[in-house]
Amino acid sequence: MTELVEKLFDQKWNYKHRDIIIKRLQNNQYDIIIIGAGITGAGIAREATLRGLKVACIEMQDFAAGTSSRSSKLAHGGIRYLSHGDMDLVRESTTERNWMRMHIPHLVRPIPFLFVALEEGKYKKRDIIGACKIYDFLGEDKSEFKNYKNHQWYSPEEVVKLEPEFIKEGNKGGAVYYDNNVDDARLTIETLKEAVIRGADIISYCKISGYIKDDDKIIGVKCKDLENGNSFEVQGVLVINATGIWTDSLIENYPEDIPKPLIRPTKGVHLQYRREHIKNNMATIIRSISDERAFFVLPRDKDFTIIGTTDTDYQGDLATPFCKKEDADYLIESVKHYFPNAELGYDNILSTYAGIRPLVMQKGKTESEISRKHIIFFSKDGLVTITGGKLTAFRSMAEDLFKEIAGKGLYLNIKRDENFSKQRYVISLDKQDWLQSLENSLIKLESDVADHLYQQYGKGALKILEIIKEDETLKEKILAENNFIKAEVIYCLRNELTPHLIDVFCRRTEMSLWIAPSFVLESAKKVAELMTKEYSWTEDKKNQEIETYLDYNKKTFEFLL
Repeated sequence: MTELVEKLFDQKWNYKHRDIIIKRLQNNQYDIIIIGAGITGAGIAREATLRGLKVACIEMQDFAAGTSSRSSKLAHGGIRYLSHGDMDLVRESTTERNWMRMHIPHLVRPIPFLFVALEEGKYKKRDIIGACKIYDFLGEDKSEFKNYKNHQWYSPEEVVKLEPEFIKEGNKGGAVYYDNNVDDARLTIETLKEAVIRGADIISYCKISGYIKDDDKIIGVKCKDLENGNSFEVQGVLVINATGIWTDSLIENYPEDIPKPLIRPTKGVHLQYRREHIKNNMATIIRSISDERAFFVLPRDKDFTIIGTTDTDYQGDLATPFCKKEDADYLIESVKHYFPNAELGYDNILSTYAGIRPLVMQKGKTESEISRKHIIFFSKDGLVTITGGKLTAFRSMAEDLFKEIAGKGLYLNIKRDENFSKQRYVISLDKQDWLQSLENSLIKLESDVADHLYQQYGKGALKILEIIKEDETLKEKILAENNFIKAEVIYCLRNELTPHLIDVFCRRTEMSLWIAPSFVLESAKKVAELMTKEYSWTEDKKNQEIETYLDYNKKTFEFLL
């Protein structure tokens, strides 16, 4: 394990070494080539390297730039899927949730969910208690990883004490159960790094332009480097399509039993406010007052709340979904109903984001009714496709994939015991170890900053302390009102492949969500200065990067213009 920890911080997987990574991709022969480095591709890369395979992973955008950075930021079992009869999906997700909470403890953090029985609501007391009992049972059944806490029922009076701003009319009591907060993009990055330290070659901003074939069988991929326009090829035995919403664009030969197109893209929008404007204490499940869809009011740290998500069919550009006025109105209207004193308007929205779910086509079902279960299939040309599924189930999806691969007689030596990859992440750090290391360092940090560094970076926070020791000015905040500091930006630049300013704001950190619109330009300039010094950017390059990020941020609020 010590050797793997050292590899986490050997500064070989970063932008300065990008050309070296591409040369390796050109010169090596791989067992597995993965197309797509969202959470699904990242999970496959980790699983493959744990099984001793030589892995290449190629991403068209930044890592997690699609759906994997635009979720509800939850590692959860999906209690609502019980009403659809998806017991297997809920069992898979709750057991995976528990594994992550115990083995990536800094990043996956439990939060209480309040599920209230309302007099005119769809779910009565018996329904909620029954659902919570099943949810708790499935999370622990045949698993060594146990629930954080099992649910508890509270009387109407107790519900008011727990969540005093929640609507009181028709309150018949409620249950509190537990799921988990997670930074989805950071989970993806750390999962990719788990593969990198075990020998995987992983690159971003490279688009697949075609396949290399021998006797009509795919034996590699043709790539275009979107950073410089150069083309190159990567050779491998097995090519895996893990591109989520782009799945159909990579398939040339559909099996007879697979619908064409396969993916039904649906848009999910989230809004982030300061907690003081919604006044919630915990996470709550609410149902839209317009169409009865369930969505969440979710605490993020102490001071912020996310509401979402919408679920509507989407026909636009897959790479650039944004919040529309009707999306914001849909969410705000219902939250105001359930939290009557909430101060929700357009003017105090802190941030918005939209993602596209790669739902697998199912005839006769609405967007919300489609199962989140993943599917795996082989095309005649040898391409393996995996799609659908939930973020929380990324590890079990990868495990299922390799069962299918072994079942085809490929790589028989990769067979492992069930759940063998439920291993602790190398980056994982327990809170007490962090507090002791912080005390020993003699570096004084605000408690909120220290908590932020721990929960986002795990052992990476220890490396951030070393960066601060080298230069005390780097413990300065990017903005006084937030907990992001300069040293964490330097850490990301030196230890993670991070070509662009927008990558820092939207994926390496969550600054794009936490920084108010009035401070976006100031923060962009400060981070761009750090990148300019680290990467030796020209003034023109720095300004171009700032402009690109400002343009993105503007579009997240375009519905207000």
